[in-house]
Amino acid sequence: MTTPSAHFEIVANISEGRDPEILRQAAAAIRAVSGVTLRDVHSDADHDRSVFTYVGAGGVELVAATLALARIAVALIDLSSPAKSGEGRGVHPRIGALDVVPVVPISPTATLEQAAEIARVAGAALAQTLRLPVHLYGAAARNEERRSLPTLRRGGFEQLAAHQAAIGGAPDFGPLEPHPTAGATAVGARTLMAAWNIALTGADAEQLLAVSKEIAREIRGATPGGVRGLQALGFPLVRKGIAQVSMNLHDLLEATDRDDTLHAIRERVRVAAHSRGIEIGETEVVGLLPDRALRAGGNPNELQISGGWERVVLDR
Repeated sequence: MTTPSAHFEIVANISEGRDPEILRQAAAAIRAVSGVTLRDVHSDADHDRSVFTYVGAGGVELVAATLALARIAVALIDLSSPAKSGEGRGVHPRIGALDVVPVVPISPTATLEQAAEIARVAGAALAQTLRLPVHLYGAAARNEERRSLPTLRRGGFEQLAAHQAAIGGAPDFGPLEPHPTAGATAVGARTLMAAWNIALTGADAEQLLAVSKEIAREIRGATPGGVRGLQALGFPLVRKGIAQVSMNLHDLLEATDRDDTLHAIRERVRVAAHSRGIEIGETEVVGLLPDRALRAGGNPNELQISGGWERVVLDR
């Protein structure tokens, strides 16, 4: 499935950011798999989401770790419950308990094609073992229309049955009907991506949320003059009394090389916020980033990454 020197990371997202016991069991399940190293766990109660970053050299081991994580998620997370739906749901879009499983090549000998192969094997295993509908996306997608993760997740868990029953919406593996409590899972392959959030402070919650959404619209790649490859949304963080501009910067190293650096994008957010009388706060990084991307365009300390920028360096 892979060459011995090729290394990959999986950045698995589960729809749970509030229950420490579920998160403890999920981390333990990954750590129990030989040949896989759990490098980072990031959780957020407002998003009701946690991200587990684990690394390995073999597809077999990575698939085993993903299955172990999935068993915990499916057994313990009920998206139909009041705590996960209606007013209790997190602000982050989701279709499943084990929501997204991207496979990412991180060594010079690892290829996107190999990552896509691992994703397909993992997707088939999730469907066969746990009866989960699995949608392939990114480099593993069956056609161009299904490469986009936001497209696959449109409507969320609540509209999943209708989405999967529509023409072209059937999952790649598993049953047509969603799992009643765990929904479906999107499994894909992609290059390195920066998942990061910038806090907005200094005003009331309603104003902060409105400004976060305005800035997100201005900077996302779909907007003329926006940053190519950048997805952005504005979210409220009620527990912290702030809002955030939540971003995914795709093809991170390519963006860095054309000077769409983390520093440049943070400065653009700062200027846009300042023009509206709003201040920006810390940068929150979800997962790990290459040292080169953190240093490009400025001193990494100036990114004000919560917990310190050294904590999020993938190369270490």
